[in-house]
Amino acid sequence: MVETLTAVTPRVPAWANVHLSHAMVQRVAEEAGVDLLHIKGPATDVALRAERHRSADVDVLVRPAHLDRLIAALEAQGWSLYTGFEEGSPFEHAANFRHPSWSFVDVHRTLPGPRADPEAVFERLWRDRGTAPIAHRPCTVLSPAGQVLVQTTHAARSQGSEPADAWARCGEDVQREVRVLAEELQATTALAAGIGELAQHGDAPDFALWTFWSRRDGDRLDEWSARFRSAVGAGAKLRVLRQSLRVNRTHLALRLGREPRRGEIVRAQFARLRLAGKVLGARLRGARR
Repeated sequence: MVETLTAVTPRVPAWANVHLSHAMVQRVAEEAGVDLLHIKGPATDVALRAERHRSADVDVLVRPAHLDRLIAALEAQGWSLYTGFEEGSPFEHAANFRHPSWSFVDVHRTLPGPRADPEAVFERLWRDRGTAPIAHRPCTVLSPAGQVLVQTTHAARSQGSEPADAWARCGEDVQREVRVLAEELQATTALAAGIGELAQHGDAPDFALWTFWSRRDGDRLDEWSARFRSAVGAGAKLRVLRQSLRVNRTHLALRLGREPRRGEIVRAQFARLRLAGKVLGARLRGARR
């Protein structure tokens, strides 16, 4: 009797695929002549993490002038756009790309926190870059101070769900470097939100924004109010108002598992307006008491 053996392809653990995908993105960038920095996840020194970080995707910050080149190179290797910059987060800082075999890749054109020009921010971080082996390939990473700043501002926008572990673990010398770096990048408010010093920055233009993102009890009205107050210029404020009233088609598609139909978009739009009116009405009634 001849036994039939069925080949079983071993499943690659998610954390291993993320590491391999970091290495793959580094190769893609090098071949395309793109400057990028790996941020968060395995690109963060283990000494700055309280525990093993279980990344679900690859986060990279790209030189703004190289953004289109990187996107074209990723698409040539089989990645496709999943969520765009305007749809991915309120900061509109990253676009997410997916691949049938590799991990998702978050391509950051900016970092939430710094208010300096994105090109100047990248150049400053690039100046002090280092390298770290990820899946045995040297990858360009942030300096220790840069890693702490990014991790701390990320914790600051977690609405209290993530502690600023990197700040607590880096030592006083690195903390001083982080403060200097935050000043240079105009990220002092975001840093303060992550380390419990936000009250000292009440006059900062982005104080309302980081107050919302660093606390647990805010709702959507608080978010849009904070975004409106932190927007600089009449044009930016008008854009926030328009966004607050418009349905995010990408998020609706993700919820439905397919592209939404016209009627579904209309219903979602009316539901959004009704919810906004209900929340605003409750606020006004509470203010009268």
